Amino acid sequence: MDTAAFWQHVAGAAAGAGWTLRAVGVEAIGAADARVRRAVADGGVTRAAVERIASDLAAGVPEGWEDAATVVVGATPRPLTRATLTVGGAQHEVVVPPHYAGYATVPDGLAAVVGAAGGPFGRRAARVEPPLKTLAAGAGLARYGRNNITYVPGLGSYLQLAACVTDAPPPAGAEWGEPQMLERCTDCNACLRACPSGAIRTERFLLHTGRCLTWVNEDTAPFPAWVEPAWHTCAVGCLRCQQACPENASVQLVVAPAEAFDAAETAAMLSATPSADLPAGTRARLRRCGLDYDPGLIARNLRALVAD
Repeated sequence: MDTAAFWQHVAGAAAGAGWTLRAVGVEAIGAADARVRRAVADGGVTRAAVERIASDLAAGVPEGWEDAATVVVGATPRPLTRATLTVGGAQHEVVVPPHYAGYATVPDGLAAVVGAAGGPFGRRAARVEPPLKTLAAGAGLARYGRNNITYVPGLGSYLQLAACVTDAPPPAGAEWGEPQMLERCTDCNACLRACPSGAIRTERFLLHTGRCLTWVNEDTAPFPAWVEPAWHTCAVGCLRCQQACPENASVQLVVAPAEAFDAAETAAMLSATPSADLPAGTRARLRRCGLDYDPGLIARNLRALVAD
């Protein structure tokens, strides 16, 4: 197999499917895992944060893939999604940041395109779930911003990351390196100024995770007392630092059409009705706008947004 021709073919197929990718030796999965664990040991990442990504750290190479030689990490643009809720006869539009809609399913697309492109060469691919941001930055696909979000040229931070392994050998010269910071972050504090909770600070590059509104909005616990009601702008997650970032200024953020929910559907969402008890059409619209999260978490967040 001509390795260079193989990866050129895979990259072309991936680009046609909307993916930008990098491929490095499969040992990069372990390197990404080790880097996150070092950050925990050094106190840079809280153990609570690690508990949330424990499955990623334990993922490794899938069973039956002892011959995996390469890990491919890819990024694909994702839209901002919206939902129109109906409360008391009035409509309230809420937004969901890019990557929440399809978070669990979109990454399958990378493994599918790499597997399909490699099939004629006798190669296969399978999805993996390592620490994706660390892997993407170490592979040279992305760079970190001061907000600890990864940016890919041409996509900014409005994207979703995914990874897969393949039994094809890595491209010549592909190397894992230390994750790099965006150059503009050395003298830009736009995200720091935009963050209402003080999660981004000057004394260190790593985010103060426990103060991040995205972290809080993805938790099922009641909102901490220090969270101001006016800070809530998204149905889940937060967009403030990304919208303020100059790196995203030239990126065309696609805004998906709003999914409309009538009064009965909205009431069911606000009361945390289990997904299984909702009509199929309602569930489909929740998936399309990225609100197919834990119903209790979503209900808590939506109540904060539609409160008078």
